Amino acid sequence: MEMNLDSMMMSMADLNRATFQLAEKMVSATYLDRWHPWMEKTRAYLQAKGEPPETAQWYSPNQVILEEYKTALRQFIADKKGSPLIIIPPEAGHDSTIVDYGPGQSLVESARDNYDGNVFVLDKLPATFEDTGYSIDDAILSMDASLDKIGEPVNIIGFCQGGWQAAIYTALFPEKVKSLTVAAGPIDFHAGDAKITEMAKGLPMGFYEEMVALGGGNMTGAFIVQGFMLMNPVDRFLGDDLNLFNHGDDTEYVQRHTKFQAWYKRYQTVPGLMYLQIVHRLFQENRLIKGKLEILDRMVDLKTITQPLILIGGLNDDITPPPQVMAMKNHVSSKAIDEILVPAGHIGVFMGSDIIKNYWPGILKNISAGRIGQKPVQPKQAPKQPPSPKTSKATG
Repeated sequence: MEMNLDSMMMSMADLNRATFQLAEKMVSATYLDRWHPWMEKTRAYLQAKGEPPETAQWYSPNQVILEEYKTALRQFIADKKGSPLIIIPPEAGHDSTIVDYGPGQSLVESARDNYDGNVFVLDKLPATFEDTGYSIDDAILSMDASLDKIGEPVNIIGFCQGGWQAAIYTALFPEKVKSLTVAAGPIDFHAGDAKITEMAKGLPMGFYEEMVALGGGNMTGAFIVQGFMLMNPVDRFLGDDLNLFNHGDDTEYVQRHTKFQAWYKRYQTVPGLMYLQIVHRLFQENRLIKGKLEILDRMVDLKTITQPLILIGGLNDDITPPPQVMAMKNHVSSKAIDEILVPAGHIGVFMGSDIIKNYWPGILKNISAGRIGQKPVQPKQAPKQPPSPKTSKATG
């Protein structure tokens, strides 16, 4: 019988739920909640903590039109006449629904209202034990199969790990791409002050190889997510819980927290070979920006990219700091380039409600109308906001 480490991690939610049930019985038996209001907060806190992860669900209606190379090509909008748009989500321990998270926090929803063409998402499926040898080459082949299915040049938006993947694809297959947008995606992995890069450079490859071995040849998503949490341990292991406890009587806050945690703790396994290649070739050796990355028996030369380019960084992003994104402009041949800084952390660039409302409509309209490089969005000063489940930085 195969052992699923991600499922084992999810069992913690069952333990939390059992703890809540015991606490509720104690409160009901002794009537302590009449005398100690904090018991009500404790009960609400334990109930929220005990919610098990939900099955991945897409907010917007869609259909799968191709499933190949461990990906599913989802078509969301099929009745518009403009150039097609494809969104490449990250593959870093979570599922792809982050780009269609929910009302007011969905890039797909924003594209429906602000983009003139059909919209597609390359859904990254969880790795099985048959996918241990899946590589970066295969990830690029999955994009190529999807673009061939779409059948015409596309505008690409790549997020986080999907950003460097989109850049590699555009460099290798420029004739199939109309424009490229890289949002919070590392291109120069050694630029800026990124904790994840320092972690990757500071540990030997043997450490990562052992973690993959523990996953039976793949990298369990639970390990990846725990690694991100360890980069901000006080916030992730103490601050988030304290905020939840203090807002236990705020139904809207608890609902937001529960929904986010259902996504955040829905761990997704990453192919072992691809994970090790990413760590070694990109995070440790920074081969993409150096022109030393070989994919599909070809060297990836960013200078072959002439398409209009949009680079988006989060001012509060400590996973992929803006310098890692913006460095791309110095290594491409594109003449039309927009550099956009948004007041958000890493995840907020993808689905923060303020960013989806105030930034993405203009970006999508400019992509759709071919106005990249003409009217760049001006950066705003990042506001100081209290921690919120929907703006957590801890992901990849």
